Amino acid sequence: MASPQVSTHIHQLLDEHWTATLNVEPSVWRDAEVVIASHPEPSHRDNVYLIRREDSCIIVVPQALVGSTTIACASWPSAAVFDRAFVRTLYGDEVAAIHGPFWLGYATTESFRHVDGRGSRRLDGPEDAAALSALRRAVPEEQAIDAGFDVAARREYGCFINGELVCAGTLTRFRGLPANIGVLTHPARRNQGYGTAMVSVLTQDALAESPTAQFRVLEENRQALRIGRVLGYVEDGHTFEVVLRAVEGDRANL
Repeated sequence: MASPQVSTHIHQLLDEHWTATLNVEPSVWRDAEVVIASHPEPSHRDNVYLIRREDSCIIVVPQALVGSTTIACASWPSAAVFDRAFVRTLYGDEVAAIHGPFWLGYATTESFRHVDGRGSRRLDGPEDAAALSALRRAVPEEQAIDAGFDVAARREYGCFINGELVCAGTLTRFRGLPANIGVLTHPARRNQGYGTAMVSVLTQDALAESPTAQFRVLEENRQALRIGRVLGYVEDGHTFEVVLRAVEGDRANL
């Protein structure tokens, strides 16, 4: 477990990150149950993000949905808003998928505790690509998506045992750098330390380029949560990602 001083420093770094990204000062979301923010990327017209930090919920929406979402959430506490059923009520038939809730953990060089990587390395070439395809066929597609394998700009890693790819990982962008970590372990190889080894290597590479590494895992994945804590990740929040079918103007029915 990270020391209180290191944990406080990580939370301060995340305060700075969310302030710069969402243009929402910490004093604002700490004083409000629910805060609505416009997505910093105008091209993200089909995604809504709910971020639970401390006792507040920040909802990041396309600009077209700021007004209607603000009105719809005005009288609700954060605990009620940060909920799958509430989100489906909020956006109705426009909800294509809801991913999460995810646990958000962060590590710095001060908190990170390295373990042996068991030979985990970058994937490269057609043989590695074929091995990754075989691993992905062994797991539900949603698990591969949650691990970042649908992100175009990603680095792929693998851990091989006797030629078999038993665990794969990704580095995708966080704060503009390859520092968001995803991991995918073959069902027959889980609880054998391969996921921990992979996350350790990914974290080491992420921290070589970024002051902070992000590990986002499903709250229900207790093994992954344990991996994060063993390696020195500090919990900073929880999140949902909502994929919308279309956003066409500010919807009056929200």
